[in-house]
Amino acid sequence: MLKAIKAGILIDGTGQKTEDNMLIIIEDNIIKSIKNYNDEDIPEEGIFFNLEDKTVLPGLIDSHIHLALNGETNFSNLMLKELIPYQAIRATEYAKRDLNGGFTTIRAVGDKGFIDVALRQAIEKGYVVGPRIIASGHMLSISGGRDNFPPEISYDDNLWAECDGPDGVAKAARLQLKYDVDWIKLGVTGAVTAGGGLPGAQQFTEEEIRSAVKCAEMYGKKVSGHAHGAEGVKAALRAGVDSIEHGLLIDEEALHMLVEKNAYWVPTFIPIHNILKYGVENGIPQSMIDRTINISENHKAKFRKALELGVKIVMGTDTGMPFTYHGENAAEIGLMVENGMSEMSAILSATSTASEMLGLDDKIGKIKEGMVADIIAVEGNPLESIDVLKDVQFVMKDGSVIKNS
Repeated sequence: MLKAIKAGILIDGTGQKTEDNMLIIIEDNIIKSIKNYNDEDIPEEGIFFNLEDKTVLPGLIDSHIHLALNGETNFSNLMLKELIPYQAIRATEYAKRDLNGGFTTIRAVGDKGFIDVALRQAIEKGYVVGPRIIASGHMLSISGGRDNFPPEISYDDNLWAECDGPDGVAKAARLQLKYDVDWIKLGVTGAVTAGGGLPGAQQFTEEEIRSAVKCAEMYGKKVSGHAHGAEGVKAALRAGVDSIEHGLLIDEEALHMLVEKNAYWVPTFIPIHNILKYGVENGIPQSMIDRTINISENHKAKFRKALELGVKIVMGTDTGMPFTYHGENAAEIGLMVENGMSEMSAILSATSTASEMLGLDDKIGKIKEGMVADIIAVEGNPLESIDVLKDVQFVMKDGSVIKNS
């Protein structure tokens, strides 16, 4: 069936200037043509969506999400106490909120019990409605890298995959690949929100990281590295990791390496912002706040330097972390602009640059002929006020209208 959309303002995701009064023709799930609007060009048979008072953009992409979590401050306890089937059912609702917020594609980067893989399959088969999911399965961690639970607590690698040494890492990576993940996720350094180690301390050795990369490459897959400390970031890049997540303690040398290696940085501003905003009085542990205070200024400064150097920056929220909620993902784009990114570049970080990183740039991330029809619309112009992206009025995913309010 043919569908037609009249766009008041069109931001096509290529970075080119906006166009006014455009007509987008969609056949099945593919964009067939884009032209200046003319009443005579509207198909006689089909569905017409008049969005002449809105700005139309490609469906947004959030490249760093946790599907089992939704802003809890005590998520480590939840991960231990809650049943996997319960978390999987709840994740269905969370993913739907992301989709209604305009995010037609998400990359999940570590959840319990292969929830992301299962939900991806259910969405693809049409059992539930949700965004396109790029799944990572369980994050790989060194022993003790993500927790300091007492020895009597066992979780059978259903929270994350603990592994040590190149052979142990290869075995853990292959387990993820066995269950058809799209990316391998590595805990290269310590974390702000989990574990007992310092956020900047490197955990996996370069040899261990290279082992995971080699396994992924043999399957045609990619590797992301959770990494705050500069030395860990550089070790990950030398070993061939495709994306660096967070990078709060990244240094200028590592930024240059990102450019040289043609790798991507997903800086995730919003969880740090929220930890400092809500504080101890709202249940965030003091230790988490102390870690955040010490590193947030470096994060902002190096983000501005990355913009100067031309680092490929991709939007990701770390949704699920304290006070960071599904469906509110667009707040991250606003923080990227607040920290020096232009509105157009921030939009590209959540569209065409993200699709390039994911290896889907021939399908999504742009409104062009031959691309999949992932299309959203907002009132107002996000190039003038980026926060209008927080209230998406129209969502089309894969040619099907999900929301039209």
